[in-house]
Amino acid sequence: MKIDDICVNELRVLSNEMITNAKSGHPGIALGAAPIIYSLYANVLNASCKNEKFFNRDRFVLSAGHGSSVLYATLHAMGYNITNNDLKEFRKIGSKTPGHPEVGVTEGIDASTGPLGQGVSNAVGMAIAEKHFEAVFNKKNCKLFDSKVFCMVGDGCLMEGISYEALSLVGNLNLNNFVLIYDCNKITIEGKIDLTFSDDIDLRFRAIGFEVFKVEDGNSISEITKVLLKAKKSKKPSIVIVPTTIGYGTELEGNQKIHGSPLTDEMLEKLKQKLNVTKPSFEFSEKVLEHFKVKIKDAEERLNSKDKLSEYKKLYPNEYKLFRQLFEKNNFEKEIEKVKTISVNGKTTREINFEVLNKFAEFLPSLFGGSADVATSTQAYVKSDNSFSKTCYSSKFMHYGVREHAMAGISNGLALFGGLLPYQSCFLAFYDYLKPALRMSALQNLRVLSIFSHDCLTAGQDGPTHQPIEQLPSLRMIPNTIVSRPYNSAEIIATYIWLLQNNKPVCMLVSKDKMDIQESEVADALMGGYIIKENKDAQITIVATGCDVDRCLKAEGILQKYGICARFVSMPCISIFEMQPKAYRKQVLKDLPTVFVEASAENIWYKFAKEDDLILNINKFGKSGSPDEVLKHFGLDTNGIVKKILSWIKSLN
Repeated sequence: MKIDDICVNELRVLSNEMITNAKSGHPGIALGAAPIIYSLYANVLNASCKNEKFFNRDRFVLSAGHGSSVLYATLHAMGYNITNNDLKEFRKIGSKTPGHPEVGVTEGIDASTGPLGQGVSNAVGMAIAEKHFEAVFNKKNCKLFDSKVFCMVGDGCLMEGISYEALSLVGNLNLNNFVLIYDCNKITIEGKIDLTFSDDIDLRFRAIGFEVFKVEDGNSISEITKVLLKAKKSKKPSIVIVPTTIGYGTELEGNQKIHGSPLTDEMLEKLKQKLNVTKPSFEFSEKVLEHFKVKIKDAEERLNSKDKLSEYKKLYPNEYKLFRQLFEKNNFEKEIEKVKTISVNGKTTREINFEVLNKFAEFLPSLFGGSADVATSTQAYVKSDNSFSKTCYSSKFMHYGVREHAMAGISNGLALFGGLLPYQSCFLAFYDYLKPALRMSALQNLRVLSIFSHDCLTAGQDGPTHQPIEQLPSLRMIPNTIVSRPYNSAEIIATYIWLLQNNKPVCMLVSKDKMDIQESEVADALMGGYIIKENKDAQITIVATGCDVDRCLKAEGILQKYGICARFVSMPCISIFEMQPKAYRKQVLKDLPTVFVEASAENIWYKFAKEDDLILNINKFGKSGSPDEVLKHFGLDTNGIVKKILSWIKSLN
């Protein structure tokens, strides 16, 4: 038996020792796809444990994240900081080897994956970033960037809608640095793939602009390696179709039952015998260890040959300075001070954000983004002569097309690649289309800015399909995410500062409502909630967010006619406000009867409300009509708010 085959069989056994020991995992893919993972790391990837964060390394995204055991075993074999004990701790809390790959937890992992298809969009984002940096930095006599992005998918990933969206864009952009590896075992959890999936993969991918490569023998290391190296040189994005057998070598090979059912000790012993593996548990044989030492050295040499930074520094000092600014910057104190000085005017938060975003881009070269075909409506774009395309990879403005989900997954990939701060935009009502990817932003601590416009009932005549109701509370429920609904320029500027201060996603909701905006200080807005208008004779406090602040402030004069004096609090970001000292929060909210106003289905206000306080929100779908008519219908226009407050005050007495 060839040494490559011995290595693969020991990886098969080791990954299943991990699964059996954990009493949980996915043996099917570990057994079937081991030759692919081995071939990739041993012979193809320009990536090394000696410099695992090297900017010009090849990236690998295991979109079929349930194959984590064989990936961890391979990384361990290739010298990454994963010990035998880490392998024994597979799927245990606090270990370096969680059930699905997690970036920042395990060395050598380029993206957190698990929800099928997400990894595809992440890999596409990485390929876009790499192409962009090729265009920005590469010179004829010195190429800083020439890496590839590999992504392994299974049948499930190719069924997911997000993969369709993202791969369609790959073809349109002709990302020839993108290699998709299809682990084609034709089995899903419920049975054979033809129950649900009969796409002609060859035809489908040719139709969207890919070059299609096929491996005949999914167990042949030499053939897999040869085809992967050929795909790596393609002038088009490529897909490599590898036929594999789920559960290879077990009595359940080719059967869906092996997908997520750990091998019993008896089955594991039978597997060892069939594959002729005699190594100690959780270890490799001496012969295999020696072979991997050679492969580790080979990988290091492949990567070192790509390091041209010293030469580049001498030849192109200005570009080198930009490179360092993008890839080595760890704090944004200077940029934060510049953001604080931004001065803009506008009647809507949508308009104000457009101005702030464009000024922000002037001193933040890492800003890169676009929208899901609604840039002119969300006004969330940076003015540019060109957009990112197959003829202009240097542009930092992206047309994502009507692909909200792919947009968000791609933004995660842009952030994961490094050097870029992604932003994305769409209507708030359609945030649900991209929520799974936004959740992955939060899980991976990725600095991604999402700008959601048309943030309330005033989407108006488009009707209830376009009027967000439950979206805002849904956003606020995502852990590790900053959600801001600003009312004025100070609050929008504060949102950008939060973006720079935190390694986490930031969501900003903006409105197309024209307002008589009352400005405030950025320092106050940075508290998350603050007194926007005080009244020493106040009998009540009114708390609101975004454009609802405008309607509440307009209610002041009417309330005074009825002898009611109010103080007003704007609370753009509840989570930031909750981080403030208790004394500050108490000073802002005060122990007065309080009204909370927000035109959404948000119930978080009950956290702050006292027993007799009033919460004005909406827990039903909207109506088609003019903005004024819709607000009036639900009693959330200025007169409606006044009416409800007067009725409430009467009830208190």
